[in-house]
Amino acid sequence: MTPPDAQRARALDLLSRGDMAGGIAGLEGYLAGAPDDAGAWLALGAAYSAEGRWSDAAPALAAAVERGGGDAEARLAYARALVRLGRLDDAAAELRRGAALEPTDPRVLRELGIVLYDERLYDEAARWLARACEAAPDDGRAAFALGLAHEARRDIAPAIAAYREAVRRAPAFADARLTLADALASIGEHEQALGELEALLAREPGHARAASNREVLRRALAEMRARRLLGKTERELARSALVVEAQLRRRETLAPPVPVEGGGARRIVRYTAPLLELHVTLDAGGGAIEALHLALTDPDRAARAEDDVFEVTVIGEDGRQAPVSYATGASLTFLREALGCPMTQASALYASLLKGSPSIDWGGATLRFASVPGTAGRPGGERHGILVSRRG
Repeated sequence: MTPPDAQRARALDLLSRGDMAGGIAGLEGYLAGAPDDAGAWLALGAAYSAEGRWSDAAPALAAAVERGGGDAEARLAYARALVRLGRLDDAAAELRRGAALEPTDPRVLRELGIVLYDERLYDEAARWLARACEAAPDDGRAAFALGLAHEARRDIAPAIAAYREAVRRAPAFADARLTLADALASIGEHEQALGELEALLAREPGHARAASNREVLRRALAEMRARRLLGKTERELARSALVVEAQLRRRETLAPPVPVEGGGARRIVRYTAPLLELHVTLDAGGGAIEALHLALTDPDRAARAEDDVFEVTVIGEDGRQAPVSYATGASLTFLREALGCPMTQASALYASLLKGSPSIDWGGATLRFASVPGTAGRPGGERHGILVSRRG
């Protein structure tokens, strides 16, 4: 009869040589007579996991945890098996116990954050993943997972910061660069997004998805530049949907030209319609548009009136299209034309301003609510509206 120690050693040797069936059978036979061997249960659970036998792996790994005094390796393996079985709550509970026993183990912290993310508990996931990042300063995957949690919370600024950190920690981590590029493009930073894709392709020239995304971004950037009014002249402004649909008419210059260093003068001209004023800042060189300021001359009336000029619609929570007020239609059309962005992006930016964002940087421009200089003494009082200016 083979001694138990020899039986155990032979089973582990079979596993090391790739004989999974023989090794599993050997460990099962050994554990029938030595059920308190935590290491053997861990090896058996790992062998079941390697074979994809998750329903067998979970109880074996549970036995390893129970007999191993809180061994982190066994607990992590058990939690992963529970995830594979769809038992996310049990996996999270197991990892919480692990974090209580080993509060600085970055593997446990990261796994717990990822499981909570899978459970859509994004705020809690972000907290655990932030701890994982602190515990393992070189772990690019923890930083990447933290970015995903922030993005799921619709908090794009810390998401981008986390993706950047993931790239810094792991420059060859392709998914981190791809996701960072997507996040940058989502806020209109097409140039920065292209830079990340170029960096990825410099490392992996054959990366098909990065190459495809680069071409999409190049086209989007070209289209955006072609549409946006910032940087154009009054000639392009006169052909824009904003001016044509609202029937804006050019009026007098609001103030005397402002001399600038190097010669020339910056000018501000005014366009008007019954409920709108558009104030256009032109540079001192070729008359390129530096800033656009849209103001409502009668905000209350514009907010009550239905938009029958710009024909903007929004999608309600029930999936139906709904009309908007004249004020909203004008504001969204203004942002779309000024920035050269899709209407969905214009809507998101406008919503951020209405929620109280003091200013927003997007696609090389800065957006904010501001009073219009020189309007304090005009009929109706000082004008207020959306100012869009070239950044820098």
